[in-house]
Amino acid sequence: MYSYAVSRGLPMAVILVASSTAIARDISYDYVQGTYSSVSNSTFPNDVDGDRIGVSGSLAVTKSMAITVGLNSTDYDRDIDTSQFALGVTLHAPIAVGTDVVFGLSALKEEIEIKSADDSDTGAAVSLGMRHLITDTIEFDAGISYTEIFDDDFTEYGFGARFYANDQISIGVGYAVEDDVDTLLLNARFDLSL
Repeated sequence: MYSYAVSRGLPMAVILVASSTAIARDISYDYVQGTYSSVSNSTFPNDVDGDRIGVSGSLAVTKSMAITVGLNSTDYDRDIDTSQFALGVTLHAPIAVGTDVVFGLSALKEEIEIKSADDSDTGAAVSLGMRHLITDTIEFDAGISYTEIFDDDFTEYGFGARFYANDQISIGVGYAVEDDVDTLLLNARFDLSL
């Protein structure tokens, strides 16, 4: 009988071992990205579904640090709309060939509009994750983030895959879950590092 730690760690070990040590691509932290997300949220008085559109970017300022910025807007059922602006820093370090550990810290400004009433607040988010190039054309990522805003806090877990069409253009898919929110996402990224 396998222990819990072995059963959870085995898939990650298989991914890491299956990757080639001859990966030519570097993990990039210079890009602009557009994202569409389908969001199911039960934190409001009634369950609501929404569509989120976002644009984000990352600019490497040193070999191990990047500045990040993001803006997104979500249109929910029942006349609920949210918007969020995030400005942060990402620290990253290689832990194996084609694998980076990533730490992020962001300041947030969010606004919620419910029918004719609205509210806004500032907050912060901290994240820890991993990016791993399985091949030159496929990247895997996984992470956890903790956010405090509107006198509340929540933890989100997510994972995704990125498929590189060429050196500059890639498509990503992912899934994220927190206590009462499930998010499916699709994004397109343009790499600026070339």
